[in-house]
Amino acid sequence: MIDINEFRVLKFSFFSAEDAFDLRFGHEICWSRIYEYPFVLAELVAIPKKHLKIHNCSWGFRDMHVAFKTWLDISYPETIHSDIRPSSLYNTVVWDINSPPNESFVENYDAVINISTLEEVPTDHIQIMKNHLIQLRRGGRFIATFDVPGLQLEEIENYLGQKIVTPPNRLSPRNSQIEDKVLSLPDDFTSGYLVVERDG
Repeated sequence: MIDINEFRVLKFSFFSAEDAFDLRFGHEICWSRIYEYPFVLAELVAIPKKHLKIHNCSWGFRDMHVAFKTWLDISYPETIHSDIRPSSLYNTVVWDINSPPNESFVENYDAVINISTLEEVPTDHIQIMKNHLIQLRRGGRFIATFDVPGLQLEEIENYLGQKIVTPPNRLSPRNSQIEDKVLSLPDDFTSGYLVVERDG
């Protein structure tokens, strides 16, 4: 059972085109991932604990997903990577974010991350978020990125009791360091992030 009062929002904002990016995560469809991955890695470093146990949810299976997985595996050996489909790669397990997590996951992680998947699932995004939050230890952090439109943003804002921050130069497929020339995304498409901490 999740009581949102046990959690506090540390960050909730759209990305800015002026935010840090890393072209090592570049790919022809990675207009936002070059911002998302560095953001998540920086947030992990900011957690005041020496050794982190991490659950990388909806990790993906190819290209930049594997590059990011490898980065986590090297930096944080106690990381598992879950997705709806099985993988033969190291430290991967099967978990559908629509379902409550396995009991062994509950209150077991210092960080639970989800990169740009919440908006892809056509169910209740609040319940999906709860399925992630319940896995946090005291002092643990949920770190998520997401696309808008797609995320049930108004519902998330109401649940958190906080409006998302809109920076002056909000990231778009046009002003990214890797402009979208493949997906034909509209100019008002954007990406954001959320960091929530469980009370210690």
